[in-house]
Amino acid sequence: MTIIENDSSENTLVRLIKIIWPPIVVFLIHRVVLGGLNLYATYPWIDMPMHFLGGLSIAYTVSSGLTYLQERKILLPLDPFIHLLVTLTTTVTAAVFWEFLEFLTDQIYGTNIQISLANTMHDLFFGLMGAITLIIFRMIWKGIKR
Repeated sequence: MTIIENDSSENTLVRLIKIIWPPIVVFLIHRVVLGGLNLYATYPWIDMPMHFLGGLSIAYTVSSGLTYLQERKILLPLDPFIHLLVTLTTTVTAAVFWEFLEFLTDQIYGTNIQISLANTMHDLFFGLMGAITLIIFRMIWKGIKR
């Protein structure tokens, strides 16, 4: 019994790591590689693909998490369209909260992360495009029609 339980919990841990690793990697690249080396100042255009990858990775995690919860019968089965809609809205909400965090950081610490309103809108746009890209790939891969 113990071996089966450990095997099951190990499989669960491996599955959860597979679900959450993309946004963790994007965040580490953002903080350690780009932020630590101050590459955003030298190459400001890097911010756009980073927000795109952020949206893509969060959408992947949300969609995979929903699938996992449905497989475990923690969440009732969702219509594929609703699954993708929840993925999109959750990802966009995460992007908005990220921008709120940047705003608060600027206000509290006197930084200038949000260079301008246009910069913030670009960030949200590229996060949204990352999410939409994942949704399109999921629709093609799984053949979702609506």
